[in-house]
Amino acid sequence: MGGARCVRASARSRHRLVRRYRIHLIERNAGMTNENGLLAKLMRGKTFAIRKSVVFALIGGILIGSGSVLFFQWYNPRDVPKSSAFDASLIMNRIVDRNEMVAASQDYTIVEKAGDRNKLFDLIEIPFTQNSFWYRYSGVIEATVDLSAARWNTKGETAITVVLPEPTTQNIPDMNVSGVLEERNNILNPIHVEDVDAFQRDCIAKSDQQAKEGGLLEQAKENARVNLQDMFDIACGKDVCKVEVEWVDQEDRLKGE
Repeated sequence: MGGARCVRASARSRHRLVRRYRIHLIERNAGMTNENGLLAKLMRGKTFAIRKSVVFALIGGILIGSGSVLFFQWYNPRDVPKSSAFDASLIMNRIVDRNEMVAASQDYTIVEKAGDRNKLFDLIEIPFTQNSFWYRYSGVIEATVDLSAARWNTKGETAITVVLPEPTTQNIPDMNVSGVLEERNNILNPIHVEDVDAFQRDCIAKSDQQAKEGGLLEQAKENARVNLQDMFDIACGKDVCKVEVEWVDQEDRLKGE
């Protein structure tokens, strides 16, 4: 009897151990399942957060780009063109302030021999009274336009007519080069300062005539027109405003005033 009881007690003990082991396995499996589920939830939450951040970033970039385009369109509006008449008057007023334009110039050098003899009653030359000198006269002739007397009127929106007085010449001698090269004085008929001054006046008149016959004034007119056109091209743009020039004689202009 005692042996049978011992056997039954041992069987019950093994049964309890097996049952506890099974319960332990079940609880462990359940815990692992819960951990896996929690991990999956965390991963799903993180993925969703990343996707949401990307979407917000894209939306923000689109909004910033659109705002920048609209800002520059509003901040930098199209330029409103000014009226041509106002621009023409403004440009001409600045040109008139220059007072004078040197439209053309020409260098010259005249070398000639001058001399004379004493005369009796201004008819008969007296022997042994001859004198002479070689003289060189150099300088530059400038053809200038009086801009202060300019008048103008616009023709529509693309042309302007400028009325200017005829160019005038100015003879500027170079006294560093000009002077007597050689002279033959005579005690009976010495060379006087008045003789040299008269010769200088003759050289000035001759150089002025040569310049006019050589087309200096015509060249000055063309250069003045081109210069005015260039000024308008710089201020308004190439070929935006055409400049026409009308020339009037100085005396006629004064009579008209």
